[in-house]
Amino acid sequence: MQPPRTQSSLHTASAPSSQEPFSSEDSAAVPVRIPEEARKCLFVPRSPRTYQLVFDVLGYGLSFVVYYALRFYSGFFETSVTVFTQPFVSSESSWFLAFAGIALLGYWLTVFWFSGLYADWYVRSTFDEFFTILRVTFLGSCLLGIVIFLDDLSNAANTRLLVLMYWFAFFLSVAGGRITARVLQNIFRKRGIISFRVILFGCAENISSLVESLHHAPAFGFQPVGIVMNEAAELEKWLASYQGHFTATMPILGTFAEAATILDTAKPDSIIVAVEAPNHEELLRIAGECEERNITMKIVPDLYEIFSGQTRAQHIYGISLIEISSQIMTPWQRAIKRIIDIIVSLLVLVLGSPLWLLIALIVKLETPGGAIFRQPRIGRYNTPFMMYKFRSMYAGSEKKIGFTQVNDARVTRFGRLIRKTHLDEIPQMINILKGDMSLVGPRPEMPLFVERFTAAIPYYPRRHKVRPGLTGWWQVSYNYLQYQESIDAIRERLIYDFYYIENVSFRLDLEIIARTVVRVIKGHGRT
Repeated sequence: MQPPRTQSSLHTASAPSSQEPFSSEDSAAVPVRIPEEARKCLFVPRSPRTYQLVFDVLGYGLSFVVYYALRFYSGFFETSVTVFTQPFVSSESSWFLAFAGIALLGYWLTVFWFSGLYADWYVRSTFDEFFTILRVTFLGSCLLGIVIFLDDLSNAANTRLLVLMYWFAFFLSVAGGRITARVLQNIFRKRGIISFRVILFGCAENISSLVESLHHAPAFGFQPVGIVMNEAAELEKWLASYQGHFTATMPILGTFAEAATILDTAKPDSIIVAVEAPNHEELLRIAGECEERNITMKIVPDLYEIFSGQTRAQHIYGISLIEISSQIMTPWQRAIKRIIDIIVSLLVLVLGSPLWLLIALIVKLETPGGAIFRQPRIGRYNTPFMMYKFRSMYAGSEKKIGFTQVNDARVTRFGRLIRKTHLDEIPQMINILKGDMSLVGPRPEMPLFVERFTAAIPYYPRRHKVRPGLTGWWQVSYNYLQYQESIDAIRERLIYDFYYIENVSFRLDLEIIARTVVRVIKGHGRT
């Protein structure tokens, strides 16, 4: 096998990226695309969320008008509330109606956001979006039924009919708007008005199939800007066997080993990985590079098993792709998880304050030094923070950096008790209250260890995609009393951390908390 070429020599072997990879004979299958110069003059948003928001507002306005007309002017429903039947008689009535309309719009936009309806639904089935809107609008309308009931007590018998009428009008308006948004994006992407820069990573044969699929699926708006081969041998195979199938070659940017430099230079919106017999650690490293740069990573289904729980299916002209995403929980789940963190940490700190003060006093009296031990740790998004504990070691012991061991000589007599019962971790409730940590998540490490582990395991920082936790899946699933510091042990620990990140849910959090309580009762803490 020949040694990998340098990036500069690879570029000289490729054609300019502005050329198209297919001949003019194939162009009949693809709609006419607007030239790049013309596209730059058009102020058209690319984000699907923008289209969703605009058409949700329009759908809301239409449904509000329809419901208002049926409710107050159709003659089917009686009402004694004149502020709605005669809104233009007085300025107060007009202002009240406007305020009610804006408040209701804010309500629905909030409900949609918390329900995850402002994620990129373009990459998922129209039916998935349709049924999600059906469910969310129905539940939201049921809550509004209470307001409608209070608005017109004299016609309480009509409340259910009013709620059903409003929900039906609102659902049809929003669903119709979302379909229109999809159609509009589809047209813009086919014409090249909306396009997304994409780099193809993989082996020669798979990339050849992928290039052809992208050519026949212009509605996705993917604009390949280069190819990255998994190894030098595949690069030579591409140049010898596949490049000649196209009237103009695609630019070859380098190999997988140069992924970080290529992503920084080309600045794509997405990458698509299509490779046989993948090196899992290498792909995890590339996934980490993409996450750091907010670049979407899509892979062929053959690689599904190593990213289990992080996928969204997408199909391009017969080829299925899955999208790697670290956002597993919906916005409302993340918000509730944070609310629970705040409530629990406050209750523990306030209700247990007499015991915590007693522990602090004993720590202070037993050995010289402060009652609270502070140490820098790395948190979410690699952000450093100061973590708190009750001091369980002799003052100055922190100068000897390393994991504590069973019967560690640095631990005081009272320190052994609070470590065995995990009471030394209680001050971390302050970290949870501040937002540095969560009740459940991977345990935070010191900056020195993070640097050391990252150098040996490039995908290690992926565990920092979530807030570190007071307890975690590794703590309740592994016999860490026998834990020894080593790279192999860290790799094994990452399996537990990644499992939690990929499967995070309220059910899993509750299971971890329950297991932690059992461990505390049994005194399974380290001494």
